[in-house]
Amino acid sequence: MRHRSLFLKMLAALTILVSLPLRPLAHESPVDHVDRGIRIWIKGDSVFLRYQLQLSERAAMMQLIKIDENADGVASESERDSYFAAFAEALSKQLHLQIDGKMLNLKSDRKAHLLPQFRQVFTFSGTCGALPQGKHAGQLNDDYSRSYPGMYRWDGAKFESGAGPRVTAIEAPKAIDAVGHAGSLQLKFEVNVP
Repeated sequence: MRHRSLFLKMLAALTILVSLPLRPLAHESPVDHVDRGIRIWIKGDSVFLRYQLQLSERAAMMQLIKIDENADGVASESERDSYFAAFAEALSKQLHLQIDGKMLNLKSDRKAHLLPQFRQVFTFSGTCGALPQGKHAGQLNDDYSRSYPGMYRWDGAKFESGAGPRVTAIEAPKAIDAVGHAGSLQLKFEVNVP
């Protein structure tokens, strides 16, 4: 009887352990929601992703503390450049962009652009090759949104110009891989090459 009780306790503990997620599901803070503006465009054989974040005041203050590496109370230009270059590199590893099922390797394309109201614009690029005429399915999975969830805004229309490939959002962003917590946001789009 004693062995059976011990066996049941061990079985229950093992069941709980096996059912735990492999990666954390909770986000950093319930007040640190980050609104995003997304634009994707194609130029030549490259794809570009403009990723604009609008931080909460608290998140911006926490970021400012990290920027001031020498803790002198001043965020110097070199400290800002260093911080945002590292942040952009880390962010590029959390943004998974694919076209026609091919995962693209994104790299930071230029310096972060800082705007009023705690907005920050990052631009990434990757090689997609020459896309043939027709429609191509695209998808963006945003793992950064697991830690900092928030609203998505598709900024494609206000930047459209020229007769090149058109990129259009075809499905509202949805949370994936979420079990009662913030999940990665997924955005589906279509590239139409004339």
